[in-house]
Amino acid sequence: MHPFVVSLLLVFGLAACIDRVELPIRAEEPRLVIDGQFTNEAPPYTIRLTYTSPFGLSSDQRPALRVVSGAQVSLADGQGHSVRFIDQGGGTYRTIDSTFRGQVGQPYSLTVLLTDGKRYVTKPEQMPAIPPIDSISPRLIQANNVQTPYRYSYSITTHDPASQRNFYRWTAYGLTVRKSTGEPCCFGCLAICFDVCFTTESSTQVNVFSDAAINGNPIRNRAVIQVPVYAAWPQFVEVQQYGITQANYQFWKLYEQQRARTGSIFDPLPAPVTGNLVNAADPTDVARGYFAITSITRRRVRNEALEARSSSAVYGFVNSQLVPQGDCRNTYGRVPVVEPPGW
Repeated sequence: MHPFVVSLLLVFGLAACIDRVELPIRAEEPRLVIDGQFTNEAPPYTIRLTYTSPFGLSSDQRPALRVVSGAQVSLADGQGHSVRFIDQGGGTYRTIDSTFRGQVGQPYSLTVLLTDGKRYVTKPEQMPAIPPIDSISPRLIQANNVQTPYRYSYSITTHDPASQRNFYRWTAYGLTVRKSTGEPCCFGCLAICFDVCFTTESSTQVNVFSDAAINGNPIRNRAVIQVPVYAAWPQFVEVQQYGITQANYQFWKLYEQQRARTGSIFDPLPAPVTGNLVNAADPTDVARGYFAITSITRRRVRNEALEARSSSAVYGFVNSQLVPQGDCRNTYGRVPVVEPPGW
């Protein structure tokens, strides 16, 4: 018999001997999820409380987001003062006291009392200091993307204090112009309106850093966001630089590791990314998410994007793009159509 036929029969024979094994799926009780932070910026402060969905359900079986209603939420500092978060509906809780503001160096602890009597608390965390952002630098790059081949990559420079251990987190957003043919500003007008819309691009990657290796030295060229070039128009970028606690830094590092898993045998065993909100009566009942005590500093930059006006490659790309018909808001949504103030 031909060797190929023998091999084929062997494969089918082995396949016929394989029994399907249905492994039991462990049912886990819904867990509390918290999303929020308390900063040194002016109030109000907001948090979100929800529950996790049961594991193993298909997308059409999963219930709508399970929000937490009627909870009693309060934040206390180290001097005996506290502030309440008022239920706004939809799982959102917000402070209304305009006099209670985060102070660098003060410890803060959150308490959440649910309607079923469960009481969750965080250990006191001291609000860390944060140095200012010295500068934001744009750099035109070419990406391996047909739709947005040209982007500005924005990076920051700051000086790390030598007197203390520091942990950082960065987020950012940018406004970039998308164009359309527009429409007459009024009946019979020659002037065209609504041909320029300012759309928002936000950073999505977790961007955290420890000063363990550079304590007291500058942090240079730390990339924070990329904003695509769609038109020969200025871009507007704001960067938020956070001073976070070591525990919060470790939470984000673990979160990064879990997201980077590839499914290979070399990956670490999966584990839930638990936070700092713990059931006072059951230490094993830890909420998902993290309530951060963090200080924040912001800096803005206006990038005139001169390369998009003069560079032959970028200018050629911008002018080769198909422009949608009519009011740009019909294509890009309810976004600003005038240059934002304050830049």
